[in-house]
Amino acid sequence: MKNFSFDEAMCFAYGSTMLTGGSSIGIMDNREYYVPKYGYVVGGIVPEKSCDMDNESAFKHTYNRFFYQAELALERESAVVIGTWVEDGKIVFDLCNVLDDMKDALELAAKRGERAIFDLEEQREIFVNTGA
Repeated sequence: MKNFSFDEAMCFAYGSTMLTGGSSIGIMDNREYYVPKYGYVVGGIVPEKSCDMDNESAFKHTYNRFFYQAELALERESAVVIGTWVEDGKIVFDLCNVLDDMKDALELAAKRGERAIFDLEEQREIFVNTGA
């Protein structure tokens, strides 16, 4: 697992989102940043936010806001993930957990009112209401 600095993690998130349509940056309670490879990402720790794709300054501002929210969440969690993806010409941010079990992830997502979870290994969205 490669660990990043804060700035490296933010740059990786921006580049990955712009080039591939999304990113997941894990933050551990010891403040190490990494790219999770396995498990199911469940958003909804805090409400989603978005910014225009072509506004680098807004991306930095929103990423910093989510990092602050991640630090608060790390008081209760051992790790969290800042997830980003492109939707309708905007970059969407979500603060997430990663669970090992798909059933548990789907249950948590339904409880939080999330539309979908993300399978890191298969790199695909799984919709909560269908499991497919």
